[in-house]
Amino acid sequence: MTNADAMLEIMEGCYEAGGRGIEAVPGGAVCKAIKIMKETHNDYIVTGSTLPGPNPNVEDLIDVEAKVIFVHGAYSDRKDETLLKLLDDISSRGVIPGVATHNPLSTINYIFENAPDVKAFLIPFNANGFMMGDKIALEELVDTNSDCHFIGMKTLDTGRLEPEKAFEYISKHNICAVAIGMVGVEEAQISTKVALNALQK
Repeated sequence: MTNADAMLEIMEGCYEAGGRGIEAVPGGAVCKAIKIMKETHNDYIVTGSTLPGPNPNVEDLIDVEAKVIFVHGAYSDRKDETLLKLLDDISSRGVIPGVATHNPLSTINYIFENAPDVKAFLIPFNANGFMMGDKIALEELVDTNSDCHFIGMKTLDTGRLEPEKAFEYISKHNICAVAIGMVGVEEAQISTKVALNALQK
């Protein structure tokens, strides 16, 4: 996380395989690597999630021109005024506000009731049901809200799912993109190719 050059290599590997963006948490040197990537790739898209601690660090995500900023699940899943204020803060900066959640059904329904203009969600979504809660109910919520944009995370169930199986499952649902954790160039290239093949069918 503190080595911008190493992160840049992974971003380049993902890009070469067809990936055109990053879902960034603004810690370590990731924003430094993103700036270099954006200087050399004018079609590189940044989305981001705030930090979970006392400083959400929206500023660093604004600085790398994030198109969507998701409020971290540590805030979102509390379902309180702090979440709503962060969403307003992000929106006031001309950025699309979104909600990341580790408790998707409850938190998404809270947003539907209390912040209905928010339409972007970063949610755990995988064939094993890891962190999804009631898997069938979440699938139904995702698939019946076509006006919302759902990005899947935990899609490989922390390495327990093969990419082919993982993204074949994703392709059958209303998931518009996936955020994949990557720690090496080869992994980035393989996961990106498999994901794109499944999601572009």
